[in-house]
Amino acid sequence: MIFYHPDLDFRFSEYGIDIPIVDDRAFSVFNHLKKIDPSLSYFDPNLTPKITMSDLLLVHQKDYLDRLFGSEAELEYEMLSCYELIDQTGNYHRYNPKLAEKKFKDALAVILKQIGMTYYSTKFSLDHGFSYFLGGGMHHAMSFAGRGFCLLNDIVITIRKLQKENLIKTAWVIDVDAHKGDGTAELTARDPSIVTMSVHMKEGWPLDSGSVRDPWFIPCNVDIGIDVGEESEYLNKLRVGLNELDKNYPRPDVVIIVNGADPYEFDELPSTEKLKLTREQLLDRDTLIYNFLLDRKIPQSYVMAGGYGKKSWEIYFQFLKFVWESSSKRSEISSR
Repeated sequence: MIFYHPDLDFRFSEYGIDIPIVDDRAFSVFNHLKKIDPSLSYFDPNLTPKITMSDLLLVHQKDYLDRLFGSEAELEYEMLSCYELIDQTGNYHRYNPKLAEKKFKDALAVILKQIGMTYYSTKFSLDHGFSYFLGGGMHHAMSFAGRGFCLLNDIVITIRKLQKENLIKTAWVIDVDAHKGDGTAELTARDPSIVTMSVHMKEGWPLDSGSVRDPWFIPCNVDIGIDVGEESEYLNKLRVGLNELDKNYPRPDVVIIVNGADPYEFDELPSTEKLKLTREQLLDRDTLIYNFLLDRKIPQSYVMAGGYGKKSWEIYFQFLKFVWESSSKRSEISSR
């Protein structure tokens, strides 16, 4: 099942933000899928579960949440910091408030809806085996602050909420965004019920200088850095990582895949330039993970995460087209 509605899109341009996430990337994926499956329809946004403060407190520190939901100035500060909208000299960076059509409180409302959709989609996968939300994947958000364009960590919030409701006990997070899933690693470092794997650029993230004691250097359970020029080794390293999960950790109740398209060679975010995979390599990446989990009958739930520029939609579309075609073939076989 694919979950999408335009009301769940975070359109950066509406807030005066000039980050190269194309406003219609999820919409483009959905429309191209609808051409091959006309039965596709928007998810009813009124069914999106409401995320409460108690849900957020399962993951994030109270003082951070108090700032997000406090004064307009406090929220503005957190947004400017999270989305890197101020440079080292204190000037606006990739941000022009004069162009903003909406306020940051509207952005927060959309982010909460996205968290609700990640939760709903993942809950759906428990009974149906597969789900894909065209949104979400805020894997840099940490317990104490937002980072790297990620204000709140929908991935860990979803898992903890499902655990609280006794729907699952354990989960894996498989993160193949170009940037390391450092927020997810920080949030789950002392939680053996959540096992994390990240396959990412070895250099280039985190952008902050600092020591290995800083929280963004906390490793995942399986941490795989891809060095500059190692693109030809990517799939084998991913395969080794999946096998390590399979061998060393108990089978989980669900897996959330942080399905970033930003390792794509045509990605337009400067900080992704140290990992450049072809469209074919990315399809191989996604089908490898999909079949690995399918063979083990582990429910798999996908979120989009990073993908920047006019071509990012291609990576999501080609994988979902593969899943649609594969599901159709399995249905044909089972009906005979």
